[in-house]
Amino acid sequence: MKKILTIAILSVLTLTTHAQTLRVNMGDVTYAIPASQTGDMLYQEGTSLKIGDKVYSLSDITNITIDNRSVSDNCVVVNYSGNSAKVEISGNIAPFITAKVNGAHVCVAASDYLAQNVTYTLSGNSSNGSFYMEGSHAMQLVLSNLSLTNPDSAAINIQNGKMIGVELADGTSNSLTDGLTNAADDDSDGHKAAFYIDGHSSWTGAGSLTITGNVKHAYDSDEYTLLNEGLGTITVNAVGDGFHINQYFKMLGGTLNITAAGDGIDVEMKKSDKTDNGYLTISGGTLTVTTTGNATKAMKCDSNMIVTGGVITATTSGTAIYEADVADISSNAAAKCDGTFTMSGGTMSLTSTGAGGKGINSTGAITISGGTLTVVTTGKVFEYGTLDTKPQAIKSDQSITLSGGTILSCASEDSGTAFKTDYEVLTNGATLMGIGGKATTGAKSSTHGSKKYKDVNVKGGQTLSYDGVTFTIPSIYSNTEAKIIVSSPTM
Repeated sequence: MKKILTIAILSVLTLTTHAQTLRVNMGDVTYAIPASQTGDMLYQEGTSLKIGDKVYSLSDITNITIDNRSVSDNCVVVNYSGNSAKVEISGNIAPFITAKVNGAHVCVAASDYLAQNVTYTLSGNSSNGSFYMEGSHAMQLVLSNLSLTNPDSAAINIQNGKMIGVELADGTSNSLTDGLTNAADDDSDGHKAAFYIDGHSSWTGAGSLTITGNVKHAYDSDEYTLLNEGLGTITVNAVGDGFHINQYFKMLGGTLNITAAGDGIDVEMKKSDKTDNGYLTISGGTLTVTTTGNATKAMKCDSNMIVTGGVITATTSGTAIYEADVADISSNAAAKCDGTFTMSGGTMSLTSTGAGGKGINSTGAITISGGTLTVVTTGKVFEYGTLDTKPQAIKSDQSITLSGGTILSCASEDSGTAFKTDYEVLTNGATLMGIGGKATTGAKSSTHGSKKYKDVNVKGGQTLSYDGVTFTIPSIYSNTEAKIIVSSPTM
């Protein structure tokens, strides 16, 4: 039998201002309900209490309190403190959000009936905690002075295939770190990164974030990742990839610093036909990538790589390797794309120091029409039996068109070529100087002329000037018998 229970808290709420809040405390989880949303509370058979559209089991309620602290709609707030965590859920979404807390490990589930965006704000610190969320509606994740380490799996794992807004709260410093103590446990929960998103994400906020991937990748998203203008600083360290992305990666602003033993940024295609599938695009911000593993790429994508702005520094130091499964050699590269490479603006500095390494390695055509590009390779030829791969600076499996911008390309003296292709190198108006162990010849069909010089003793720090084109050679480069090509808009 259901009865309307007139209790003291109800009379207090109806007699006071709307700013008062009823808090239903269930251990480490609190549902915060503004007075205006409580309505009649239904006491059912002595076992439960219904407030609004949510039924609370009395056996789970620790206590019920009232205070004057206001609460905003559509919010979940998680605060970590050492080995514990507290969760507060807004009353208007109480029927659709459940949370469980085990020490400082928080699991939140959103019902499929949830019809509005929810903002999840995480703060505090724990060296043995995590945040796991699953749902099917777009959400906002705010990191606000959060320091979270999970010694057994991901620090943050978002199992939500919708838009995930990631905000680095202004003026805050945040860090996420993963770990692994039991490989079997890791296989069971699908641990892919310290910060994993099963969806697409858009990043904002002027705060900072450090992500440390001790097991595999630092950050992994199953769909695209967009870094917006005004974004703060993200610092990444990983034993695998720094950023591992499906669909596409686009950087419009912010500062991203990546150090990885795997690839720096790895963009894979989705199996379905998605927009910009496999693309890596940089239009603004500052990107610095360093990879140290063998056969790694500082920037890698399964389709087109597009640079229209920003400041990019990418360095790889590992060597090429022989991959038995494909019976071929895999090279290191500062920039690798299985599609076209285009650059129309920005400043880009690419370096590869390992054996067989490449600066730019593209299966499609390379087109440079603007910006400033410097590419340096210094490694030796990598050999495996009868196979070998050479340390080329700018390499394309199709044509290379240089129509604008300023380009300095230095390829290793050990058989490296400044611009390597079996097709045409078109000097169509760029200001360029290409230096290598082997010569580059400009195509006769080019719109602007080029000149070649041979057996030049080139030293790091030296300034070379030919036909009005002047470059200061990077300090790590030397070539006692360099082959040089020069072209400019006036030739």
